[in-house]
Amino acid sequence: MKASIVFLLIAFTLPFGLFAAGDAAASEASGNALTEIATGFGVTLPTLIAQMINFIIVAVVLYFFAVKPIAATLDERQQKIADGLQYAEEMKTQLAEAERERAEKVKQAAIDAQAILTEAREQSKEMIEQKTQEAAAQAEAILRKASEATELERQKMLADVRQEVARLVVATSSKVLARDLSEGEKQSFSDSAAKELATTVS
Repeated sequence: MKASIVFLLIAFTLPFGLFAAGDAAASEASGNALTEIATGFGVTLPTLIAQMINFIIVAVVLYFFAVKPIAATLDERQQKIADGLQYAEEMKTQLAEAERERAEKVKQAAIDAQAILTEAREQSKEMIEQKTQEAAAQAEAILRKASEATELERQKMLADVRQEVARLVVATSSKVLARDLSEGEKQSFSDSAAKELATTVS
């Protein structure tokens, strides 16, 4: 950028220098029509040199106080634009990477959720089977205890009935025989009645 501006300044000043040099050479070589035209327009060598110096001074002032700051600003803006484009490209890459990671995490979460659901189903199935077996065992134990309790109650009732029947047999035999029975006779009648009752119940 700076080189192009310097080139433009040289390009603008070079024709004036060539024109001045040509004018001086023409004046020295011949005092022909060119000198007359230059004199007619009021162009003299000192005036032309002064104008060239003024132009160079203005060009240098413009370069250092206008062109150079503008060129620096343009360079800075170009650098900012380049940095912005690079940052945008980096953000685009990071966004794509983040999107890829998010997709992988969503996929992994779906797999984990499916595994947890399958495991929960298996555990619930096992738990249901275990509770069913426990309930069946408890029911069987309750039935067994009820059966045992019923059997014990039956045995108790049979024992009570035997005792009552034996007492009744002894009392009836005593009245029939119109005498008091001895302990041996009472025991004999009781055993006989108990055997008869047991045979009948069985």
